[in-house]
This record gives sequence, C-alpha cells and structure tokens, in this order.
Amino acid sequence: MKKKVLIILAAVLAVLVLAAAAVLYSFPVSFGGTGVKRPDALPGDTLLTREQVQADRQQLMKYVESVHPFFVDGSDQAPYQAAKEAYLSETESAMTVDAFMGATARYLTVFGDGHTELSWQYGDEVAIYHSYREGQMYFADENGVTDLTITAVDDVPMEQIYATMDSLFPAENEMAVVKNYNNYFTSENLLKMAGVDVEKDTFTVTLSDGSTRECAWYVPVDEEYSLPEENHWFMEDDVFVVRFVECVDDDNLKSIADALKKAVNNGCTKVIIDARGNGGGSSNACERLLNAMGMKAPSYGMLVRYSPEAKEQRGYLRSSGSITIKPSQNARQNEKVNLVVLCDRYTYSSATMLCVYVRDGGLGTLIGEASSNMPGMYGDITYVALENSHLFASVSHKRFLRPSGETEERMLVPDVETAAADAYQAALDFLNGK
Repeated sequence: MKKKVLIILAAVLAVLVLAAAAVLYSFPVSFGGTGVKRPDALPGDTLLTREQVQADRQQLMKYVESVHPFFVDGSDQAPYQAAKEAYLSETESAMTVDAFMGATARYLTVFGDGHTELSWQYGDEVAIYHSYREGQMYFADENGVTDLTITAVDDVPMEQIYATMDSLFPAENEMAVVKNYNNYFTSENLLKMAGVDVEKDTFTVTLSDGSTRECAWYVPVDEEYSLPEENHWFMEDDVFVVRFVECVDDDNLKSIADALKKAVNNGCTKVIIDARGNGGGSSNACERLLNAMGMKAPSYGMLVRYSPEAKEQRGYLRSSGSITIKPSQNARQNEKVNLVVLCDRYTYSSATMLCVYVRDGGLGTLIGEASSNMPGMYGDITYVALENSHLFASVSHKRFLRPSGETEERMLVPDVETAAADAYQAALDFLNGK
C-alpha cells in the first residue's frame, strides 16, 4: 500500500513538474542571462579590411534577423530587403570605422525603432547653439534663442544636414525627429557625414538674414560633480508631486508609493507624476505608483520573439519561435483622485507606457509634449558587439501591443499641450481649476 502511495505521489509530482515546465516554456519567464560587454571604441579613422567589414556586417545582419520581432509580426518585408541590399552594396570594400558606422546606422533605421540603433560615436561637438522647432533650426546666442534660422554650415545647406540625420537615426514619430535634430546636429561625425569639413578650428554658420557667425569647437567647462537626481516626492500646497526621473522599482520608489498611498487615504485628491525626461526602465515602477492611488493600469500585450541570442542574454528556456499575449483595456480608476502626468519628448520606453496607461485606462490627464516613442512600440533590448569595428548596437526582441488595441497612432498627444518647461505650472493651474 505504501509503495502504491509513493508511486501515485511521484506520478502527481511528475505531472506538476511537466505542467510548470510547459507554463515556463509558453510564457516569457526569464532566469537572468549573460550580458554583452561593450568594447572600447576604435579611432574613427581606423581602417578595416574588406574581410573585416564583411565579417562584421554578416554578424550584425544575422543577429538582427534572428532577434527582431519585425520578421515575425507581419510587417512588410520589402523595405528591409531594400535596406539590406543597400547595406551590402555600401560595405563591399575596405573602409574606416567611421564610414562603416555610417553605413551600419543607415541599415538599422529601416525598422523605425528607437530601441534598435547603433550606439552613436559623436566625436567632438561644434559650439553652434540652437533650438529646432516648427520645422526650423533657430540660432541661439548669449541672450538666448534668436528669431534667425540656420540655413547652412560652411555652405552645406541645412536640408542636406537634415537628410543625413534622417538617414542615420531611427525615428518613431515627428517628435523623435525633433529630438534627433536637436541632439545630433552639432556632432562632429554627423557634420562630417553631411559633407562639412571638420579638419579645422572654426565653422561659418549662415543665418536666414544673410549674416554669418563664426563658431568653434565646444570646450567643456570643469564643473563640480553632483549626484544625479533620483525619484522623490514633495507637497506643493495640497498637491502630492512625484518627481519620477527613472522607472526603477526599488526601495526608494516603494517608500514614495507608501507615502502616496497614505496621502490619498488621508484625503489628498490632487497628484502630479512628473515623468519629463524619464528614459524608462521597468513598467512595474509605473504600476506601483498607480496602485498606490487605488488605480489599476490596463495591460499591454506583447509579441515575444525567442532566439539563441535572447535566450543567452535573458535566460529564456526557449531559443526559437514566438508567443503573443493579448492586451487588455481593463483598468480601475479612482474618481476621488485627480491625476496629472507630465511628459515631454524625453519621456521614453516604460515612462511612455505610464502615459499610455493613463490615456487608455482613463486614469487622468496628460500635460506637456508628446513622447518620441509610439504608444505601441518595439523594445526590451538585447545587445550585439561587432568583433572587428567594435561598434555596439541594441536590438529589440519584443513588440509591445497597446492596451486599447490601437495600432495606427504614432504619437500620443497630451490632453494639454505645452512646452516642456511650462508643463508643471500648467498642471498646477489645471488642478486648481484655472
């Protein structure tokens, strides 16, 4: 009798183990993995042999085609095939690291995925102070942004410089284009690829009134080091404000969530989560803040693509195939809490998800600028280091499916649009009925 019981228990245990294994195999459960070390950058004028160039391009293409969800999510493959052919054509001979970097960046932009990109080597920076807005690059001087626009740098027209940036840096929407133009315009390597001679000390900038300005290389100023800002909270009169600078679900955020929950339970009805400049991290951090207010976020779905590379870096059980988890718009509001989330072009990745949770779940109001992410995006990056050129790239292995099911909207426009710098005051005015 005892032997029969043991046999039955063993059989039940085996069934449970198999069931658990099936669940783990069918869902994107990871057990940690091995990271990829970023190699030291080589000087841009380092000459790669034809064989080294072809080995690196093959390494990258094989990696991208194995990992990225684009190849299994039903996307039109024709643009990729054209980009691949162009990449192969550009990289048929020996070239410098800088030239190979340009060709490789152009290849990766085809996905329109801000998470899949080359880690750009800026070089030095030219001190051309500027602000791109309303389709123009405005010149700035010691008094601030002027009403004059930049039309050329050393006789290279801005249209040519814009086109070069468009070809090198992925953009998911119009705000991403604006961010790219402001971030990369004065990069030495960008200007060089656009046709500007960078082997000199000064550059002539032509302005819209026909006048010119001489600009030199930017010289960094030694400044006293200060620790970066971390997530924190404070009260602005009767408004509970969370300065949400990164999506990190750590002990600090848990203490903020506890304070927020206590404030709401004690009658606080006005909350601002300031996610301007938040570059992302874990969406669990966003959900923790919403849960603290008695709210429940809707659920993103996802398409997860398995590969040997993702298995190694993420610790999945599977190394091939893909799974799709459906999104859900099921959410819980707290009508007693008037929530405002501040966002801007630098609100990214998981921080963009917070904005989508609020919009699709009807949880509050968005104020500020649109994010440079699409509401439904590729993400959850893996890394590849190219052996000969030492270039380093990130490649998405998931596609996140928006809770509402909306797939066409490329930009999440806030309910109240303001300049990023004005968003906080606009939120206070909004909460105070102004």
